[in-house]
Amino acid sequence: MAGKPRAVLYLRQSVAREDSISLELQETAGRAYAKSQGYRVVAVEADPGISGRTWKRPAVLRVMALIENGDADVIVLWKWSRLSRSRLDWAVAADKVETAGGRIESATEPLDVSTSTGRLARGMLTEFAAFESERIGDVWKESHARRVSRGLPANGKPRFGYQYTRAEGFTPDPVSGPVLAEMYRRYNSGQSVYSLVQWANDGPTRPVTGYGPSGDGLWSARTIRRILDQGFGAGYITRHGERIPGAHEPVITPAEFEEYLARRDTRRVSRRTERSEYLLSGLIRCDCGSTMNAGLFGTGRIPKYRCKAANEKRAHTGGYVTTAVVEDAVLDWLRSVADDITHAAQDLPAPKPKAGAGNQEAALRRKVVKLGARMDNLTLKLVDGTIPQDSYERLRDQTKTELATTEAQLRNLAVAEAKPAAVIVPDLLANWGGLPIPVRRDMLSRLIHPVRVKPGRPRSIVAVAGLWEDPPILG
Repeated sequence: MAGKPRAVLYLRQSVAREDSISLELQETAGRAYAKSQGYRVVAVEADPGISGRTWKRPAVLRVMALIENGDADVIVLWKWSRLSRSRLDWAVAADKVETAGGRIESATEPLDVSTSTGRLARGMLTEFAAFESERIGDVWKESHARRVSRGLPANGKPRFGYQYTRAEGFTPDPVSGPVLAEMYRRYNSGQSVYSLVQWANDGPTRPVTGYGPSGDGLWSARTIRRILDQGFGAGYITRHGERIPGAHEPVITPAEFEEYLARRDTRRVSRRTERSEYLLSGLIRCDCGSTMNAGLFGTGRIPKYRCKAANEKRAHTGGYVTTAVVEDAVLDWLRSVADDITHAAQDLPAPKPKAGAGNQEAALRRKVVKLGARMDNLTLKLVDGTIPQDSYERLRDQTKTELATTEAQLRNLAVAEAKPAAVIVPDLLANWGGLPIPVRRDMLSRLIHPVRVKPGRPRSIVAVAGLWEDPPILG
């Protein structure tokens, strides 16, 4: 018994429906073949539902290790196509097995690969397997392209907020559709993703499959970000990372989605004031008109805001105020207007455009057009053969990055000039201590003028005013 050749059965269930043979059937055929050849089966390894076009399959790597380590002598396949549908991977695998002194055999397509004729026949079978794989891939690509050209997503997987039928496609779900829209609006009004997680988990809806793992079936920050970032609820579908208009009905307006993208950019903590750990960075002014910087000042290294003019230009003495004094004043002001703040925000007049804002927007839009033309020109040069592939890819990636940055600047400019959000975060005061500082700062920037401070002793004077009021003035 010990002298019998040791066989390892490798099974793979294809992802292609017409080629999906059960693992049980493959194992039965493999064991029968091994018995007929006098082999001793020492292991059975399977890769269920994995494409043969990739070599990164756990079981096939373990099988190769058994052969290379001398723990098995022969690999038994149901068909030659089970090992791989890639010409290169097949050639490399066959060479490794033969170098290690092993063999690869098929239970249903027996060939004597020790002869030139057998190796030719095996090569033809593996070539046909590669052809079939490419044909299936071409069919899928054509099917996806047809769907996208009609404004449909590449597949019919579930999308949160929508229900799907073959006859009508994706239509807003009467229960989860409004929840999806509310997620966008709450985020735009200042709520953090973590507040949305708590709110969503307290509600009746749960995430659908396809948005990442959710072992407990509950909402997570990652799941909510993925759903909102895709923009499906705004009427978009995605192809190769690019958003294009879809045929389905949106649950929010394009303007709301643009604001969402701008707020996401803001909360990525990319600019200096957004990286600051101080609540009012960029939102506080000294009574002399100068900006105030935050930091740990004085012998006690106490968090304070400091007048830039008093420090650098010696415009006046003092110039310090503790962060607690100013931030407590802001919180007191919020409490004082809590009953009226939502109504007041709804009645806000449109803010006056900042000087030069129109010129800045026009310049950014011209830049977008210019970058788009550059992308077209690069593509034509590649087609004409006047630019090598590596140069094209490098310049293309640079241009795409610059284009994305410019479009983000346009979104931020539009949001900055837009009317402040009419919907104020309902639980702002209740969750004040739990909301991240960038989120609180982002919301405050749409509620108040820069806080005005007159540093002094024994106590500084602080004035706070909403955007629906005149800017604060200290007497």
